[in-house]
Amino acid sequence: MAKKRPAGGDRARNLAVARDQVVQPDYYAKFQCIGGECEDNCCCFAWRIDIDRATWQRYQACRSEPLKLLLHEQIQLEPSPELRSTVRYATIKFLPNGQCAFLGYDMLCAIHKEMGSESLSNTCAIYPRVVNQFGSQREYGLAVSCPEAARVALLHPEPTVLVQGDADADLARRGFLTFNVLCDAKDAPVLSQLRALILRILQWREVSLGARMMLLGSLLNEVSPAHGKTRFRNIVEIMSALETFAALFADPGYVGTEFERLPGNLPRKLEYTSGFLADFLTGATPRFKESLTASADGLLGGRTNEAAGSMAALMANYERIYDEYYLPYFREKGYILENYLVNEVLATRFPFVLGSVLEVYRAMVFNLATIQVMLVGIAGHYKELTDERVIQFIQSFARRSAHNDSYISKLTEAIASKDAPTFVEVMWMLRER
Repeated sequence: MAKKRPAGGDRARNLAVARDQVVQPDYYAKFQCIGGECEDNCCCFAWRIDIDRATWQRYQACRSEPLKLLLHEQIQLEPSPELRSTVRYATIKFLPNGQCAFLGYDMLCAIHKEMGSESLSNTCAIYPRVVNQFGSQREYGLAVSCPEAARVALLHPEPTVLVQGDADADLARRGFLTFNVLCDAKDAPVLSQLRALILRILQWREVSLGARMMLLGSLLNEVSPAHGKTRFRNIVEIMSALETFAALFADPGYVGTEFERLPGNLPRKLEYTSGFLADFLTGATPRFKESLTASADGLLGGRTNEAAGSMAALMANYERIYDEYYLPYFREKGYILENYLVNEVLATRFPFVLGSVLEVYRAMVFNLATIQVMLVGIAGHYKELTDERVIQFIQSFARRSAHNDSYISKLTEAIASKDAPTFVEVMWMLRER
């Protein structure tokens, strides 16, 4: 029979874990859930909430009769025993209105109130926090699909800095990882340098955001095959590329000129990105629908019942809005879109996530282009942009795209080469005009 570990041993182990150091963006510690005051509550509109086996077993021992009955009715085991796993053992059913059955009239969770935070599923307890592993280093981040996390992550004018902090005891106890980047110990320092260079490029404010994204694509093209099984070239080649691209910081004029030489295609960009308005509206949350409706009205210039005019009229309207309302706002608040990209790198482990490096770069370009076009439309509808409206769109867009990025597949199918896809073939979308 196995010996029972003394309670004091568990307590000492948890305290030791809590003292471990993690890396996190400097804004991470500022986040606090605002609960019932949230404008886009994460307990509404039918997210998939997986229940791990240990949490499901804890629910079976619930002593509160009303909650016990609700748990029995609203927690559904994975229908096939073969599909059940330790992590994905059951799911929470949502009500017909898309709301979690455990969400009370006060917009607070019944499980949390009755059984404590330790009884929440990993999904409910961790979101919008992100827990990643990069080699031997544990890292925390935030998902901007949460309104308060979006405000914290996007509305700071200073460049993001990575800092060390104490590990969260509850997150450590759960042992849950959002992304786990496996790499040999000997390769980890070079890959860390690669990520540091990516962050430096995205925060290089001497050149436009489009120029930074162009440079990022060129870097990724150098360090990874555009197609193939190998995710990155050998470490020697990566180190050589890091030195070459780091030297470009001494010549922002050259990078800016190269970006200006990059051909754009505004009609094509408007056609593809605005073409997803109808798709986005299907099943959109009220918050996202409000932004999309405003964007559509702004882009079409109020001609929603007509054929929207010619492409020339659409472009003229877009350029007028861009000059009068969009550009003046982002001339002062350009750090918001910069922070969005930096947060994506930190929260999703870009470019080390699953899929080819080309695919994840392409998704980042498409998302940025979509956000920019839709915000121009919103600016046209309201005749201005405000922090509140910009955050509302980016947050609600992130919430939708994080769980349904089919539009990226459609965009890729429409514009990418069938034979030899490259980084360059999507860069034209970086041109805003």
